[in-house]
Amino acid sequence: MPTTHQVPAAVRHDLADWRDERDGAALFDGLAGLDRSARRRRVYARLADAERRHAAEAEARIRAAGVVPPTHRPSWRVRALLAWARVFGAISVLPRVAAMEDADADAYLRRLDREGAVVPHGEERANADALAEFARIESGEAAKRVLLKVRRVVIGLVGASLFAVSVALARNAQIEGLVFGVLTGVVVGPVTHYLLGKLAVPLAAGRLWCGWACWTAALLDQLPFDRGAAWPAGPRRPWRTAHLLAVVVGVAALVLAFGYDRGAVGADAVVWFVIGNLAYWTLGVTLAVRHRDNRAFCKLACPVAVILRTTSRPALLKIAGDPGACAVCASRACNAVCAMGVDVAAMVQAGARVGGGECVACLQCLAVCPPNALAPTLRFDVAGPDRLVVRERSEPGSLRARR
Repeated sequence: MPTTHQVPAAVRHDLADWRDERDGAALFDGLAGLDRSARRRRVYARLADAERRHAAEAEARIRAAGVVPPTHRPSWRVRALLAWARVFGAISVLPRVAAMEDADADAYLRRLDREGAVVPHGEERANADALAEFARIESGEAAKRVLLKVRRVVIGLVGASLFAVSVALARNAQIEGLVFGVLTGVVVGPVTHYLLGKLAVPLAAGRLWCGWACWTAALLDQLPFDRGAAWPAGPRRPWRTAHLLAVVVGVAALVLAFGYDRGAVGADAVVWFVIGNLAYWTLGVTLAVRHRDNRAFCKLACPVAVILRTTSRPALLKIAGDPGACAVCASRACNAVCAMGVDVAAMVQAGARVGGGECVACLQCLAVCPPNALAPTLRFDVAGPDRLVVRERSEPGSLRARR
């Protein structure tokens, strides 16, 4: 058998190709064994089969030249990628694997060009291109799905932190504190909080507060009723307006009739803030259990929603969609996951952007949209009437859209 230095250059190239193809097969076999997605496992299995076929072709040429290939052991690069995939998931290495395959295919085809090869080897380039597109789509889908898990953690941490800050600064940041502040001239604290969080931010980004920072929603979103629920039939939003009016009238009576002016800042304000939140949380949990809906309080009883659904209507940030892609999508996953029962599909098909009004900018509809027909956009418009999914009393299992 010829020694290494006696092996012709063409056979050395075939040996290098053989090792690369065997490495590719080992890598894709390993990813197929680690990935939980049946769709990705099928793709990895097909790619592994292609790599084994290419390796067999190279091995046949090597043996025809009188050389016996050595025992194959996966390279350090393959072992490192599979070790990473075991810890962080196969999807985490997919973009890197696609980049490697792209570079290897380019190098392989350049060498064939230099050698004047007449046998077409388009499959290498086609597989690399297909893997790159697959990695782009799958990585994007994985990143979107992470949003569903991360948002609940984020709102929990942000809401709890802001609640603690309000207590530490002795500020009543509830709606009662705003009314106390306006009537008693206390601007620093609740009034500033509302000017920024409930007016300035909504004008730019809609009800971002409700979707990512509210301490009441931070608790409610940890409840098990995490998928969107339809609005109950009958009187709905008027209860929120009645709640807001009751707060304004009640606080105004305390300030104007009894001279009580300590509800915005200071020790009394902390008592108001804590007791008020305990009442809101109790009512929120009760409504969530009653309606099997985490956000039932936001839909039916939150007085702040009356303000936010108005100030957020001209928001620059809203969700836009492709009406054509939405029309042929049968899943309506966007509606199923919407925490506020917005009929996202109907709004997109009507050519409207989704945002302002009842939308809380949680972006969960983007994370589940099968045809990727939704995207955040920045431009000026004023949101029109809300389209909501409503559960009819006479038909408990039915849902229909209502403006």
